[in-house]
Amino acid sequence: MTITVETILMCLFIFFARICDVTFMSIRTILLTKGMPKLAAVFGFFEVIIYISVLGKVISTLDNPIYLISYGLGYSAGNYVGSKIENMLAFGDAQVRIILDSEYHSVVDGLRDKGFGVTVFKGEGRDGQREMLLINLKRKRIKEIYEYFNEKNIKAFISTNDITSYSGGYHVSSRRFIDKVKK
Repeated sequence: MTITVETILMCLFIFFARICDVTFMSIRTILLTKGMPKLAAVFGFFEVIIYISVLGKVISTLDNPIYLISYGLGYSAGNYVGSKIENMLAFGDAQVRIILDSEYHSVVDGLRDKGFGVTVFKGEGRDGQREMLLINLKRKRIKEIYEYFNEKNIKAFISTNDITSYSGGYHVSSRRFIDKVKK
């Protein structure tokens, strides 16, 4: 088997096209789980066009295993790129739970000053009184919570979960809109 410039270019085409279609697949799947079917349909259209084009190239040249290897490597890289892009876009909402010593109650005011809706629950842990803070927020803002605790050097247990739906409560984005309208 000789490797020509045409073979190298075809390998690069297959590799990068697979990165694109698998990235679209990752984003499309997440959009569907976040309740955004129209946007997911757009991504799905481009995903399948690229996928069929690349698959056709690979199937028509099964005698050249380097194309198959490029196909597999592109798929793997696409999963990685897709997850990185999704983390940057951070679609949807999340819930952050923070458990900390009661002596850090001032944290609640600090988080509220940053625009977070914070609900406080009293509890008891192995070493005494604890407070559990519950915050619903856009996933894009999760990093702000962790940065706040790191800057203040506050020890706490922090966990996050995605939220698929909710109703009622305090929503920062709508609150900001209402404040702007009042001015």
